[in-house]
Amino acid sequence: MSGNHVPLLIDLKGRRVVIFGGGDVAERKARLFSQGDLVVVSREFSEGILRMSSDGILKIMKADLMSEDGLKIAEMALEGAFIAIPATSDKRLNSELEEMARGKGALVNSVDREGEVVVPSIVKKRSVVLAISTRIPALSRYIRMRLEREVELYALMAELLSGIRNKLKENVEPQSRRRDLLWSVLSDSSVWSCLENGDIAGAHEKAYMRVRENLTPDEQDNLDAGDSQEGLDKRDRERMAWRR
Repeated sequence: MSGNHVPLLIDLKGRRVVIFGGGDVAERKARLFSQGDLVVVSREFSEGILRMSSDGILKIMKADLMSEDGLKIAEMALEGAFIAIPATSDKRLNSELEEMARGKGALVNSVDREGEVVVPSIVKKRSVVLAISTRIPALSRYIRMRLEREVELYALMAELLSGIRNKLKENVEPQSRRRDLLWSVLSDSSVWSCLENGDIAGAHEKAYMRVRENLTPDEQDNLDAGDSQEGLDKRDRERMAWRR
């Protein structure tokens, strides 16, 4: 990834993504960009792309991109496109489609070289997303494999902190104080140890104890008063058991 690239997470909902080509590479791209308004243009399509089409995940446009009529269809597909991905097996055709896409104001994710949009190696565990990009794709994949187990642990912590944060937002001001309270949980090695050992209930108990000991008496009372047994799921009851 060049120094001109900025790492971003983008909501693709309602944004048109156009993929040219219907083979294995195009299918991988289609699965990655499936959250967008996805269109795949090709003469032939893999079974996976056809299944995604029948499931309503994407739309297909049949066209021979090596012909003049096919390029006209490609130009039509690019109207209003946010990202274009030329993924045919012909590098010269891909280059032509890239230039066409740029002329329409679309960003390009190139399969042959570095385009405006670079797809990183991704680790996704629940609410935690980690994107890794290097100039050597094999290294990116290796780093991802090394980090996957650790990210699973971070995802558990994210779920724990989310519940605490929601309760604090109702009872503790200002935001900077809530941030410090959450940081006290993150800095507690005993909470991390519980998560590592699969003791989720223990991690919740220790986390809430750590937060509570840093609250004023009035804040503790407000936090306790906001806890209702109605509607609490089993995990929440375990989390609150230490208070009784």
